Amino acid sequence: MTLDNIATEIKSDKKEKKRKREDMEKYATTSKDELKKEERVQRKEKKKAEKEELLSKVPKVDENGIAYTKVQIKRMMKRVKRGLSPVPTEEEERERVRRLKEEERETQEELSGMMYTREDEDSEAEDDGMVQTDENRDNDDEENSIQEKANQNQGVDKSDTEPPRKKKARSKPVPDDYVCYACKNRHSPLHWIYDCPDKIHNPGSNHVKKKIKGINEPSERKVFVSGLPFDIKAKDVEEYFEKEKKCGKVVHCKLLLFPDTKRCKGTGFVTFESDEGARNALKLNGTSFDIIEDKSSNGKQTKKLSLTLSVKKVLSRSVTKKLS
Repeated sequence: MTLDNIATEIKSDKKEKKRKREDMEKYATTSKDELKKEERVQRKEKKKAEKEELLSKVPKVDENGIAYTKVQIKRMMKRVKRGLSPVPTEEEERERVRRLKEEERETQEELSGMMYTREDEDSEAEDDGMVQTDENRDNDDEENSIQEKANQNQGVDKSDTEPPRKKKARSKPVPDDYVCYACKNRHSPLHWIYDCPDKIHNPGSNHVKKKIKGINEPSERKVFVSGLPFDIKAKDVEEYFEKEKKCGKVVHCKLLLFPDTKRCKGTGFVTFESDEGARNALKLNGTSFDIIEDKSSNGKQTKKLSLTLSVKKVLSRSVTKKLS
């Protein structure tokens, strides 16, 4: 046997071994995939059987014969899975609604805190170490005024105490075309408006007071009216209370409108000139409001519909929130 034949046999043996190894790896990979697939199928079947079992324990309609929604059925399935009754009691439902409102309130507080924190960070980033803004100056002046009042209350004369420190001028160079709006460049050299002696400082003037709704009691002359027709106008409501029912002079009438059609929602606010007019309007609570239309055939007026008018006193936002 020559050397060439021996080399050829060795190469063929290597190829055969390589082919067998590849076949074994392919078979092993295929078997693993099949096992995983079988496991997935078994898990799906098990989950499906568990779901069908839970569905069999959950009612499909309520006591009034109204079908439950998909969300309610899923919620009842979760309760059955935890070993509870599918239909929650009234107390549990109130607790669930309260918990949802609490979570929503906490989320709103967190979001508002993030917004304010971001605004504070932005304002701090804009402030330069050597440049003091007008707001900081106002805050310093406000602190000085507070300290002065405290000293006066304690009987301490400010002249005897340490004199107030003078703030440093801005080190940032002033452009040649800069105009100081306090003195119109009457003073020299060129200076920023923060360092101008003619600048008037009003401590706290840039602080916007937060408007808290519902703190002040509403006017005694304003009433809330509901039960109005959808096609009524503010002028018709004013004439109804002022001329037809003679409650008193109406100074303002605001109807709540639909945003798309701009028609009345059937509710509105009526403000009278005096408290007596509002009291007279409150007496109309529960009375009928007749809608009249003209017939084109004989021209006579006929009653089309009679609505129950509701007139109530306007409550503050805090009271209405507690009632709801």
